Amino acid sequence: MAKGNGQTASAPVLAVGLGRGFGGKSTGLSELVWRARNQGRDVIVADGDARSKTLAGIFPEATFPATEELPDVKEWLSGILNRMVEEQRSAVLDLGGGDRVLQEYGRDLLLVEFCEEYGIEPLALYFLGPEEEDLKHVLSIWEAGYFRPKRSFLVMNEGVIREGKTMAGAFDQTLNDPGLAKMIEAGAVPVMMKRLACMDLVRKSGIGFYSAATGGKGATGKPLDPTYAFMVKKWLRDLEGERMAQAGWLP
Repeated sequence: MAKGNGQTASAPVLAVGLGRGFGGKSTGLSELVWRARNQGRDVIVADGDARSKTLAGIFPEATFPATEELPDVKEWLSGILNRMVEEQRSAVLDLGGGDRVLQEYGRDLLLVEFCEEYGIEPLALYFLGPEEEDLKHVLSIWEAGYFRPKRSFLVMNEGVIREGKTMAGAFDQTLNDPGLAKMIEAGAVPVMMKRLACMDLVRKSGIGFYSAATGGKGATGKPLDPTYAFMVKKWLRDLEGERMAQAGWLP
């Protein structure tokens, strides 16, 4: 049965999160994992961010490299790809900054071509704050060309905007950058991830976003208050609306 955008229901998705720290990458990737599981699809959670291991902290079953040394990271990444082929499962992968790993690994394996050969749908998720360095980092990865799948999201995170600035004002320079325009012309889809006022509370509760929105209980044994549950539900609805036309791209 088709899911849309040419992807079949059985096609595994390799969703790779890229971008500097504090751009909302861990938030966005964890939402993807919970979204898939909420819809009955199990995914491999892979945390290659040696400095923070945020995904591994959220998902105890997450896999991560033995060390942050490049040979170990490359061996670990190959293991994930092999599992995807053998188990026909999607994977949500945090590569930390991503530029060095993709450059070095790309010399050994043409990742996009590998995915095409084995029926895997590669998806790049670039997470951006409004800082100039965030954009430079994303453009450096894309321009290097080691991982440039047909499907890419440019996720701009309202949650990291300085207080007093609007979403439009904060990202105006980013959206008008010629380099970003080239990415969009090549098919990258801009997505706005709105600020969730109770984000810290949800994280501390240990409840996944979808469970929090529907009355799930956290570490305290209690669900979120209705006001906070509504905030989470609205945040998820807005994010899904931003991705609606490309929902079939997701794991």
